Amino acid sequence: MGRIWNALRYGDAETRKCIGSVILFSVIGIVLIVVAGITSMFNLFILGMISGVVAIIISQTFTLVEDDFVAEVDSSGSKDSVRSVSVKRNGVTGQPKKPDKKNKSSETEGGMEDDDLAEGEKKADDGKEDEPADTEEEKKDPDRFEHYDKSKLRKIKKKFHVKKDHRAILIDRSDKYKIHECPAFIWRVHNKVSILLLEKEPRKIVIPRELIKHVDYNPGVRVDKATEYVAFKKENLITSTFSPYLPDYQPSRVKNDPSRMKNLYKIYPDINITNNSIGTVMDLLYLNFMPKDKYTTSDKLNGYFKRVYAANILYKDKVYSINDYKDEVEKILGEMTYAKMPEKEYDFTLDSLVKAHMISTEYADYYKEHRK
Repeated sequence: MGRIWNALRYGDAETRKCIGSVILFSVIGIVLIVVAGITSMFNLFILGMISGVVAIIISQTFTLVEDDFVAEVDSSGSKDSVRSVSVKRNGVTGQPKKPDKKNKSSETEGGMEDDDLAEGEKKADDGKEDEPADTEEEKKDPDRFEHYDKSKLRKIKKKFHVKKDHRAILIDRSDKYKIHECPAFIWRVHNKVSILLLEKEPRKIVIPRELIKHVDYNPGVRVDKATEYVAFKKENLITSTFSPYLPDYQPSRVKNDPSRMKNLYKIYPDINITNNSIGTVMDLLYLNFMPKDKYTTSDKLNGYFKRVYAANILYKDKVYSINDYKDEVEKILGEMTYAKMPEKEYDFTLDSLVKAHMISTEYADYYKEHRK
């Protein structure tokens, strides 16, 4: 019952359609049989039996398959263990397909299957140490992606049901899912977000859309650039495809420090994405961005300043183009112009934006005059 309940809550349209059909015909059958018993109408009894048989036949055409382990977070921040469930169409015989022992190696060649990954996630949430997807040697292996070619990539996309409107991204790291500098495809189907990780062997994770509500910011991550993305230093299909999504690096602000800094963006639970990838994710999942720092938590600065500040970060990190940033700033300042606030606060906000180099003096003067 728990699996059926999770399928109805987290399943896609196909899953709900299959389960709903079985429930509908079962209920109709029971009702008709009960009514037939009360009214002594044999025809209703026959129809009820037919409805029951139809429900059984439909139930044999699919199997409920548990995808990845996910954690549902309530308002207090606690987590409940659940599984995302979907349907798998069976063969002509109507029975679930059993794995062929002879083909066992070919099944595992594609990496961790959904049930294996689900078990790994469950162990991680139970507080047990989970085995990393790659060893340290594999993470630094320059030939990590050499075995991928167009044919293999096409077969992998078909195997993991990658949608046509998928997006390419680079995931910098994730402790929960044991991800390290990994190219990936991300797509959305109804209330699920799927991510196909192109590790040495491909791996798929699925997260309920409702858990990914916003984007967190992790700026100034100190790194040794020489040890970063070693596998991307060799030319192949994967590196040429995903190189545009590599992170941008800035010099350290500490004098004589040879290390570099990069800015990362995080979505639930701890999937850190490069600055050149996050725009795709925000667009796909309709996510808003508001960092948590001394500016956004200050009571002295209003929401309009904080929104321009967040847009400025996205512009500096190349998530926004200059035109995107200009449009966003004009939208925010346009709303602020007609907002009910003291003139002193209005002028203070514009002057603060000029002082922080987020808008020009000409912009501030224009909106002050426009306000009048």
